[in-house]
Amino acid sequence: MNFKILLIFLFLLVFGRTEIFSQNEQNKDTSKYTFFLPDYVKLQFAGGIGFLSLGVGYTFFRQKLDVSYFYSYIPKKISSDDLHSVSLQFTTKLLRIKINKNINLLPLNIGWFIHHTFGEEYWIKLPSHYPNDYYWWSPGRNAGVFVGGEIKTKLLSNKTPASGTAFYFRIGSRGLYIASKFKNSSIPLDEIIELGFGIAVYR
Repeated sequence: MNFKILLIFLFLLVFGRTEIFSQNEQNKDTSKYTFFLPDYVKLQFAGGIGFLSLGVGYTFFRQKLDVSYFYSYIPKKISSDDLHSVSLQFTTKLLRIKINKNINLLPLNIGWFIHHTFGEEYWIKLPSHYPNDYYWWSPGRNAGVFVGGEIKTKLLSNKTPASGTAFYFRIGSRGLYIASKFKNSSIPLDEIIELGFGIAVYR
């Protein structure tokens, strides 16, 4: 799928949301423009999409689905070069356990993402100096899956406009890594697994 299509989809998702998918009824006294504001902001460390990632997103179906858009950065100190990338991520939240009035536990989040890295070495279309079908994958774009958990709290809700703060983790892998593991079972599992941690502030 062309990445431009995904960006267009994201644009339509943001500006074409209808009231039926909103997690809360909009207050009549609130400006209509607040409807288009993201439902949350995320800051994530690692997790297969970058060293440090900043994202925004929306919740649907009474907070059972998150759709997030991330910008990620990997510094040259830990990579071959300064790398910039973007990701589109979908997360379903299958279980919600209320611990008390201030804390909710979400032990089973399952998601999928598509990731695009910018740079000459991270091509999407096979360069002409390679024979046809030399690579079946492109280094500039990949997709993956993950599972994780989340603790949602009322932290910051009393002192800021935020409704709460969540802390989450995820364990996942890219499609390329999974395919390589199936072809070569000797590849250690820890070489295809990617672990990430993050924080989300909800409005």
